[in-house]
Amino acid sequence: MNLLFMPKKRKWPLLTCLLLFVVTQAIAQTQNPIVSGTVISENGESLPGVTVQIENNDHKIVDSSITDEKGLFTTSALKLGEIYNFSFSSVGYQSTQINSFTVKAGTNTLLARLKDGNEKLNEVVVVGYGTQQKRFVTGSVTKVSAEQLSNYSGSNFAQQLSGKAAGIQINEASGQPGSNPQILIRGIGTLTAGRSPLVVVDGFPLTEGTSFNYINPNDIESLEVLKDPASASIYGSRAANGVILITTKKSKADIFNVTIDAYSGFQQRSDKVEYVNAHDAAIFFTEARDQGYISKDPANRSITDDRATRVAKGASLRELRLNYLDPYLNNQTGLTDTNWSNEIFRTAPISNINVALSGGNGKTSYYTSFNAFNQEGLVVENGLKRYSASIKLNNKISDRAEFGISLNPSYTTQRYYDANGSFDEPIGAIAVMYPFFKPYNDDGTLAISQQIKANQPEDGALVENPIAYLNMVKNNRTFFKLYGNAFINYAIIKGLKYKFTLGGDFSQSMFDFYNPSNLGAYRTPAPKPAITSETDGSLTNYLLEHTLTYSKKIDKHDFTLLTGYSYQKENSFSTIITGANIADDNIDNIAGASSFTVNPNRYRWVQISYFSRLQYIFADKYIASFSYRMDGSSRFGADNRWGKFPSVTAGWIFSKEGFFPEQDVVSFGKLRATWGRSGNNQIGSYGSLGIVTGGNAANNYIWGNTPASGFSASTTPNLNLSWETNTSYNLGLDLQLFKKIDITAEYYNATTSNLLLDVPVPQQSGFSSSLQNIGKVLNKGLDFSISASDINLGQVKWNPAANISFNKNEVLALAPGQTQIIAGDIGSIITKVGGPIAEFYGYQVMGVYKTQEQFNDPKTPKLPGTQMGDYIVKDVNGDGIIDTKDWTPMGTYSPKFTYGFSNTFAYKNFSLSFSLTGVEGRKVYESNLASRGEAGEGFALPTKYYFENRYHPIDNPNGIFAQPNLGNFSAARRATKASNLYILDADYLRLRDIQLAYTLPSSVVKRAKIANMKIYVGGNNLFTITKYRGTNPEGTTGSALTNGQATSNYPVARTFIFGTNISL
Repeated sequence: MNLLFMPKKRKWPLLTCLLLFVVTQAIAQTQNPIVSGTVISENGESLPGVTVQIENNDHKIVDSSITDEKGLFTTSALKLGEIYNFSFSSVGYQSTQINSFTVKAGTNTLLARLKDGNEKLNEVVVVGYGTQQKRFVTGSVTKVSAEQLSNYSGSNFAQQLSGKAAGIQINEASGQPGSNPQILIRGIGTLTAGRSPLVVVDGFPLTEGTSFNYINPNDIESLEVLKDPASASIYGSRAANGVILITTKKSKADIFNVTIDAYSGFQQRSDKVEYVNAHDAAIFFTEARDQGYISKDPANRSITDDRATRVAKGASLRELRLNYLDPYLNNQTGLTDTNWSNEIFRTAPISNINVALSGGNGKTSYYTSFNAFNQEGLVVENGLKRYSASIKLNNKISDRAEFGISLNPSYTTQRYYDANGSFDEPIGAIAVMYPFFKPYNDDGTLAISQQIKANQPEDGALVENPIAYLNMVKNNRTFFKLYGNAFINYAIIKGLKYKFTLGGDFSQSMFDFYNPSNLGAYRTPAPKPAITSETDGSLTNYLLEHTLTYSKKIDKHDFTLLTGYSYQKENSFSTIITGANIADDNIDNIAGASSFTVNPNRYRWVQISYFSRLQYIFADKYIASFSYRMDGSSRFGADNRWGKFPSVTAGWIFSKEGFFPEQDVVSFGKLRATWGRSGNNQIGSYGSLGIVTGGNAANNYIWGNTPASGFSASTTPNLNLSWETNTSYNLGLDLQLFKKIDITAEYYNATTSNLLLDVPVPQQSGFSSSLQNIGKVLNKGLDFSISASDINLGQVKWNPAANISFNKNEVLALAPGQTQIIAGDIGSIITKVGGPIAEFYGYQVMGVYKTQEQFNDPKTPKLPGTQMGDYIVKDVNGDGIIDTKDWTPMGTYSPKFTYGFSNTFAYKNFSLSFSLTGVEGRKVYESNLASRGEAGEGFALPTKYYFENRYHPIDNPNGIFAQPNLGNFSAARRATKASNLYILDADYLRLRDIQLAYTLPSSVVKRAKIANMKIYVGGNNLFTITKYRGTNPEGTTGSALTNGQATSNYPVARTFIFGTNISL
């Protein structure tokens, strides 16, 4: 058609239409496309009121809306061709996302499906010999996920577990690489047997005492803690201290996946103990020797007496001034001022790399990981290296049969530090090493016996250079371990499954120690006789188990029956060879010795078990369970080797009752009650037998004219010896509010009976005591935990969790006629009937005698030998005599309550996670400060705290500590070690871990051809809020009877790391 030749009346209408078409097309090109969507539940119902938030690729919110009554939403705020991320959230449902949505021309549609917020209740929880849905668990079981553990950068899972679960107390007494933290579940229930829980990895129970470092934390998928005997009784005689079930990772999909996690960082001391510098040390040592000198005869002696005068007046060596201190007292410059803490401790590197590969097909799946962990110690020449792997293979042989195998080898080397608290031990030596001496000579060689030789004339601290000790003493340890299991599952008929498991644990260790002759020892300058030893050990432990599981559902009735048989055997061999008469230090091992002492040791134990469990569920709301286990153990008396461990549990999901509103604030509620019994078999393998020993001179005799080696009985047999038994009941309440907030509250009451105690026997028997089952301890308390998921704070998502646990123990009975057990280095840690285990007792120090009038007051009785400047002690019982009858209880190491608080915040691609842990009501006897740093005895170097707060009539008349003294240091002063001066509050709040992470956008990682990448920075133990003056408020060594006595502890590290996690 040619418009030029068209008539005008027809031309203009057509041009108008054409113009309108062009204009509308242009407008349409400038308008944004329409994006609409529907949000539905898992069962397809429309969800109104769902918040829809839309972000662009720069993570800026460009639009938000709320779905209507039909679950619909619409937006026209998005640009054609741009990429957007949609997030959907609603109370009672799990939030979900649709990411990387590209807007196209025209109408775009989305479908979002929200899962019920109760999915947490449907998650699977591992229990003994099986799994259960969390909603149907009636025992006291706490699950901790790998994600909750991952923020702490350490060598073992126990460090990561601290503060993450109610009722579980982690005490990291030592920061030495490779050390095992102490795990206590619901308090201490034993006095002499082992306190550690049973650790089961993928169904294999590890030998008690196994180092947690053998388990690579990166391989852990989840960790369940069985806290009450009802849930743990399926493990019978080994479950009295609780059970930790570790499930390791396996392949989750049929596609090949590679994950790399690596971090590197550094560690520093986290303690705050500081000692004086050289100038203040010179003042202190001079004051102490002067005070010791004049206090013996104040009328005839004077501080101004010179050395000759003092000797003439009968002064002892420790009443003479150190002859090398004058330059320091005269403030000369350029003098030696060694900070021995800075010499011994260092900033130490830490690194970890873990590579995991997984995949499979429809029938076979595999998971393999390789790990290299390297942690240098805070103490120089101390550290740990571990190389480990995990190999897991599962194969579906047929529709009925499945086979699986798991192997976990590891090789560990350790430059070991022996923290024994002696003067030769470097950390212990800090308090007796004077800053006037150097660790190195001017030519760079180690200074040997410098302080010993300088202090011999006046009998000062005769201690060897600890830096020389660390560099010259060889103390290497090597460990190899292989553990794992293999299993076959077979479905016999519908609902009936048979499982055969064969597990094993093989370990080898070698300790190599050499202390050379050209290094001195306490009070002995070099040279001295060299010492060498070598220890070789091996352990084999294997397990054989058969189980049958039958599950049946009839209408509203669910039945699950488990029955099984277990056989476990362990053999251990070790040989200690000690060498003497070493001619050449260059041969720094046992080969250089010409005489030897050999001490072999071996043991074996066997356990046979039968067990069963029946669980019944009616209408998904009434739950009952019964379990029973019989254990026969070779560790106990021939007449009492079999133990029986039953349990009964019940639960009621009251939120499913018809009278309970469906849309109530409480979306889930369950009451549960349990009763159960479990045992503790952690004693020696031959505790019930009479032990015959030899190899010492006391047993030797003359046969004819020839000396012969003899043997003697060292312990009495007890054919009735049996395990300690923990009988407990547990009441629990589980709530879920708004399908987002989970609450658990539990009350428990646990009585441990048949305690293993040494009971005095008549001396005419030839023995002093006999190991018997006598005694009873009660633990009761409350566990409370609360957590929430996906709480929206604007653009920030918050996942908080908190827990608190209260525990109180009481000794109900000891041996007949026995009312208390006295322990500790000065007998002030006492376990009494009616009181708690290991309670501290001591004097109440009221001040310092500062005036003669005060000292002469007849109304103020004194400890024998008290001098001016010593402590005023309260006469508690008012009898006019100060003695141990005036001791008062001062608390225990077991806290009144423990708590933990964890948080995760997510904002766009950033996340911040941290956890806090703390204890309240804990006391620690700081024996290191009591004997050295704050004793005021002019033999040891004082802490800054003591020096600045010591009493001095002129320089510090308001001082709270007694005057320094050495030559006449009173017995009264030593007696006040057991007092409120050194039984310290050890409450603390610690930032246990923190991690800030950034996940790279998918658009970036796709260009790099990787699936996901996260980079992070983090730290452990970054700060601790505490009044405690010692090294570490968690630091304590010893048995249950000396719990809380701290010596020269290896400090816990403050760690800073940078890392990345990559998935290919």
